[in-house]
Amino acid sequence: MKALSAALAVTVGAAVAGTSLPAAAAPHASHERTVRAVVMVQPGVALPLSVPGGRVITVMRHLGAEVVSAPTSALLALAHDPRVAGMTPDRKGHVASVDKAGSTKSASAAQAPGVLAANYLGGAAGKQGTGKHVNVALLDTGVSDTAALSRSSGRITDGVDVSQLASGGPALTSGHFTDGYGHGTFLASLIAGGKVAGSGSRALGVAPSARIVVVKVADDNGITSLSQVLAGMDWVAAHAKAIQVVNLALAVDRPTAPAYGADPLTAAVEHVRAAGVVVVAAAGNKAGEVGDPGYDPQALTVGAADVTSASPTVAPFSGSGVVDGVAKPDVVAPGVHVLGMINASSQVAKTHPEGWSAHGLFKGSGTSEATAVTSGVVAAYLSLHPHASVVQVKSAVRANAVRVHSARGGRGLVRMTASLVRHASAKTAGESGWNHKTWDDNAWTGLPGWQSHLASMWSGPAWSAVTWSAVTWSAVTWSNSVWSAVSWSAVSWSAVSWSAVSWSAVTWSAVSWSAVSWSAVSWSDYGWGNT
Repeated sequence: MKALSAALAVTVGAAVAGTSLPAAAAPHASHERTVRAVVMVQPGVALPLSVPGGRVITVMRHLGAEVVSAPTSALLALAHDPRVAGMTPDRKGHVASVDKAGSTKSASAAQAPGVLAANYLGGAAGKQGTGKHVNVALLDTGVSDTAALSRSSGRITDGVDVSQLASGGPALTSGHFTDGYGHGTFLASLIAGGKVAGSGSRALGVAPSARIVVVKVADDNGITSLSQVLAGMDWVAAHAKAIQVVNLALAVDRPTAPAYGADPLTAAVEHVRAAGVVVVAAAGNKAGEVGDPGYDPQALTVGAADVTSASPTVAPFSGSGVVDGVAKPDVVAPGVHVLGMINASSQVAKTHPEGWSAHGLFKGSGTSEATAVTSGVVAAYLSLHPHASVVQVKSAVRANAVRVHSARGGRGLVRMTASLVRHASAKTAGESGWNHKTWDDNAWTGLPGWQSHLASMWSGPAWSAVTWSAVTWSAVTWSNSVWSAVSWSAVSWSAVSWSAVSWSAVTWSAVSWSAVSWSAVSWSDYGWGNT
């Protein structure tokens, strides 16, 4: 059941390219605070971009970004540089299990029926050979071996572990990137898990012959950062010749007054898609809004459906909205009480015993689960049509969906599809209504007064109080137990040294993306400031 040759597996596991550079010689006042920030440059600008008075810590060439450490005055000066597209403080986040509804130990959660996604989808879902020769990069908390999916099967390749960058550790490209938290392991089983006791006549995963490429961006305590997520996306873009799908089951909740527009995460989505990788992203678990980066019109965005009854419905928590003329999500997939497999030693398994079901399976709910199911459907399609374009794949998934009685369900409930869409277009992909002007106007650097806002935000104690809205990993529950609220705070990085390697995929200068001219702006409308 090996999905790819050993030679290709080596390509997938190649080292992360990056640069650790010495500090610039220019001095700065000893009393001035030094902070870390993510800087994105205009297309065609060579990296690294030096920071007088500061230093470049990490370069992400395939995203056109770098992480810098510098005093506030140096960062403000850098923001005026016409080569800079935008800048944001780096953030540290924690994936937390939080029970907002007081239902963590509810009996109803434990007794709720479970859904076997492969059985529900029908067709070739869960059958041997489905997903063969397709690599799915799982940007998550790592993957531990289970009875459904293990490294001995040849269907897991450890790509990169950037989960220790925030604490000064290196990016790892060898070893087993296991999962002490449990989220990544669970989603991997929904994408490519094999046949186990309790899965019936089919495998647990939708595409059991696909290969999971582990891109670990959060550590065993669920801790991650903006720059780590971007580093994971950069690695995927660099290895796009060997990766066909990326699963993004994370979302940044929009502020109370949503203004959808380009930002670092959506830029990463567009770079990865331009490299030929299908980006399957969660809609997020905040009703009436679409999470970031799932709101990017170029992503295949997935909401959650409840299929536990005879009439499928859109889950009440599933995010939705219209993003500059584009309705999101594109589709919905089973995302309530979905049965998968988790490592029993993980934090999620230990803190949510009510999630356990018969035969050692585990129940999870949220747009994360729905996203993983859809990634399996995409892998199945690409296995049959390995030369299909990203637009063809997205069009096929949308066209084959079954309508649900809700405007929040996009094109409808996903189903397995084998037919090649030969006349795919922006219209069939759901992107023809995209208002690029509004998108660019609402970019993270699209509002006036950004410089003065940065100055106040980065001054003294105000810096530590700033948050980048409410960032959540998009699995909302482990069977009725809310699993979301992520608190972001300032990140303190030590110098990180990434070993230099030869990159395989596209170059930044060749990538076309929407937010080409981002002027300096204010972030006050994006949840910044007194939070």
